[in-house]
Amino acid sequence: MTETRLDADATRVGGTGEAMIVCEGVDKFFGDFQALKGINLQVGTQEVVVVIGPSGSGKSTLIRCINRLEKHDRGRIVVDGVEMSDDVRNISEIRREVGMVFQQFNLFPHMTVLENVTLGPRQVRHWNKRKALELGMQMLERVQIPEQASKYPGQLSGGQQQRVAIARALAMQPKVMLFDEPTSALDPEMIKEVLDAMQELAESGMTMIVVTHEMGFARSVANRVVFMSDGQIVEVGTPEHFFTDPREDRTKLFLSQIL
Repeated sequence: MTETRLDADATRVGGTGEAMIVCEGVDKFFGDFQALKGINLQVGTQEVVVVIGPSGSGKSTLIRCINRLEKHDRGRIVVDGVEMSDDVRNISEIRREVGMVFQQFNLFPHMTVLENVTLGPRQVRHWNKRKALELGMQMLERVQIPEQASKYPGQLSGGQQQRVAIARALAMQPKVMLFDEPTSALDPEMIKEVLDAMQELAESGMTMIVVTHEMGFARSVANRVVFMSDGQIVEVGTPEHFFTDPREDRTKLFLSQIL
């Protein structure tokens, strides 16, 4: 794919047509190793973009830079009109609007499920206890585990814990959700319940970037699929394009290995 065509595909936003996330020429180094190489990507409001690629291709680093868990070295990252910079106020403003779900659930083991979900709204949004509890229960209902509210994370299955993690992120009422391999730590029988919760979220109009190897999810839920390799975006297209007529040899090889 030519550079011009690739950039056009990567920066053609879907959803409402308004860009929620803009990455322009983003580079990221870890010492001498360049993890991201000139990333250009735009994600539209209410668009679902699935990022695929081999391990070490820069997928997780990209979304960690969008949430400033990693600092990018060159280029621009803009979320909902706010540019990511060294200004702590900008970082805080973006993080309030961006929810993130990781491979590991990162729940506090000494807190109940509901306490985990309501911690952010109470400490960051400064909501009173009653308002936070009401919203927390709504989020647990949304991911279909309200009956687990009073249990502790150690009493839940992996799939249930990951749904708690999704509910916790949603309780902050973000405009964007980032998912970093959310099912990779789960047993196979637990994956579907997490993907179902994510699909409901996508159908509700949430702007999402999902790093995953779940090709069925990419095929059925994504508006666009981004293939990364060696720190670069190699190919961008619709699920139909990716799974029926990919252009690039690296894309074809990757898909042949996992499908």
